[in-house]
Amino acid sequence: MQDHLRNKINEDLNSDNMNIEIQGNGKLHVANYDIKKSSESMPEVIDQYHKILEKRKQKQSASGNSGATIICILIFLFVFLNVYMVESEKYTLNILKIQQDQIAKEKLSELDKIKLQAAEKNKESADLIIFNDKYLLIRIDYYDKIKAISVKAESKSNSLADIIKTTEDRIKLSEDYKSKLNTIAIPPQLANFYKYETEFVDSDISLWRIVNAYYSLNDLSKFDTNKVYEESDKSHGLFLKAQEELKNIYNEYELSYFLKDIIINY
Repeated sequence: MQDHLRNKINEDLNSDNMNIEIQGNGKLHVANYDIKKSSESMPEVIDQYHKILEKRKQKQSASGNSGATIICILIFLFVFLNVYMVESEKYTLNILKIQQDQIAKEKLSELDKIKLQAAEKNKESADLIIFNDKYLLIRIDYYDKIKAISVKAESKSNSLADIIKTTEDRIKLSEDYKSKLNTIAIPPQLANFYKYETEFVDSDISLWRIVNAYYSLNDLSKFDTNKVYEESDKSHGLFLKAQEELKNIYNEYELSYFLKDIIINY
């Protein structure tokens, strides 16, 4: 009976201790585990689980939206870069076109200048030809008459009166040549030639006046003959200077063909 009683006590103890837990501090703690309460708390747990899933979805959605935003930004930058490169190329091409147009205008302007110069040169050449036609007649007539006087003086023994007459004719001939020279238009490019030529004529007139004065003296020994030589050298030098200037101008304007008639050995 004692054994039966002991067993009964043990069973009661075991039954009573089913809801008792031993805590870490050695004290007993009643778990108060209630299946009904546990069942009632299940919807709340499920809601929390769903909330966790929703948060995860939102994070994934936010992550997806962030990725899409980055992609959009990259696409925008790519498009902007392409547009910039295209516009930059257009700007460069436009600058190049402006430079090419400017070069073309400069070349056209230079060409127009050359054409104008050629036209001016042709006009100047035409003026020279007109001058040549008139001057050649005067020049040939002048030197032909000089030769005629020289031939006449050398062909016979002249008296003092004949010599004086010859000097007077020679002076008149040069004065007539100078007068005719002043009647024709002198092209601007022949300004130096005209200067040397008129100086030559004036010197030639002075020379023959000196010779005339020499032969007009009663006592020739009193005359300084060096004046004749000095003026003769001066006159010949001016003649060569004028003729050289004429040759240079004719050659410059490609009129050398006309020089064969106008150049005279004197």
